Amino acid sequence: MNLIRRLAAIGALILLPLSRASAQVIERPVPFDSAGLVTVMTPFLADKAALRPPWWPVSGEFTEARLFTANDSTYVLAVGRRTGVVERYNLTATDREAIRAVVSRLPREVIVARTDARNGFIGRQSLLGLLVYGPTFAGAIANNDAGAAAGYLVVAGGSFFAASEISRRILVTKPQTDLSFNLGHNGALAGWATTYLLHTNDHVQSAGAFIGGLTGAALGLHFADGMTEADAVGAGFGSDIGALIGYGAAETFRGGSGCQLQADGTTDCGGRISDRAEVAIILASGIIGYPLGVLYPRNASYSVTPGDIQTLWPSAAIGASAASLFLSDNPTTSHAALALTSGGVVGMILGDRFLVRKFDHSRADGLRVTLGTLAGGLMGAGIASLTNPSDPNRRLVSGMATAGGLIGVIATERYLDPSPDAGRRGMRLTVNPMSIFFVAAHTPGNHSLLNVRF
Repeated sequence: MNLIRRLAAIGALILLPLSRASAQVIERPVPFDSAGLVTVMTPFLADKAALRPPWWPVSGEFTEARLFTANDSTYVLAVGRRTGVVERYNLTATDREAIRAVVSRLPREVIVARTDARNGFIGRQSLLGLLVYGPTFAGAIANNDAGAAAGYLVVAGGSFFAASEISRRILVTKPQTDLSFNLGHNGALAGWATTYLLHTNDHVQSAGAFIGGLTGAALGLHFADGMTEADAVGAGFGSDIGALIGYGAAETFRGGSGCQLQADGTTDCGGRISDRAEVAIILASGIIGYPLGVLYPRNASYSVTPGDIQTLWPSAAIGASAASLFLSDNPTTSHAALALTSGGVVGMILGDRFLVRKFDHSRADGLRVTLGTLAGGLMGAGIASLTNPSDPNRRLVSGMATAGGLIGVIATERYLDPSPDAGRRGMRLTVNPMSIFFVAAHTPGNHSLLNVRF
């Protein structure tokens, strides 16, 4: 009897793994669309496809969703939440077909844009690694060329892998790609400016730039979550143009005719503000430019696209070039700064009036307008220089460059034939200055500084 019991136990132990193996379920991933392009459903794509119950059971915020099947008749939808929890929903073949039919109608450019955002994030952060993170890290840690080279290579190369890992762990959107890149290099400048204002040495200033760059990129990922592309591009433009206006204003009020090197390493140009005061003005102007840049597309009574904002750069350049015509042959720094800054601001206003308000430009359109302006300006300056190659007239060159740039904008616009402005859709956001103090004083938690108008 004992022998029989032992044989039965041995048989049970042998059959137990086989029974478990036969019960194992193997699921394979399947795409959401007919073309096989959408293997991961993101909140952006779900919103664009207007997925809804009963065949789409997901409600509330989620990070991503994936679809699996074991036998092509039943499906499992795995949904990741921001808390890290993964929820699984059983779908029928009918539900899956309904989802596939809706998702398959999405334009290809909408689907591909999600992959482009990830690749763009990796590419731009790698570029920052080469030009910002690597050099500043090397300057912060090294006292010799060998150490600086080693530090540069490690950080510059590691930036690619770090960006790849970040984009694998979280969904990176196009606005996050744009704002993290802008805040990456501007954060490095802000970090350097802050340590410079504190009278630190070169190593500390490099460390400040390195930390500022990484912090800026992280803040860009955080603040751009939920932004539109126009919001993110507008924020970056606002900061960049704000810093330039701050620089022009500082140079205007600085005055002075000659600069002398001081014992502490700064320069004294005999003006009304110092080097550090000028850096502080530029830093403050750049920081203030971020929220103002976001408010531009949100508050405008017309549609403002990312490409529209890009067209403001060439219009500002044309305005600055036109303003240079009013300068004397040997202008002072103050007069030149005042003229160029004022001209650039007027150029932006005219660009908003004749380009942004009238048309909706894509990103490619904005790039082509910029290139067309540059090409026309170069041609105009070249033609002017040919009139007297040995001693070209400055005003003639500036005038022809301005005219060429303007012709370049007009010709490019006619060639592109951008879509007419679509106008505002939905609600309009406006700032109530009084609510800044009221909300901060009376509302705990989430403060809102915007009023909503329908």
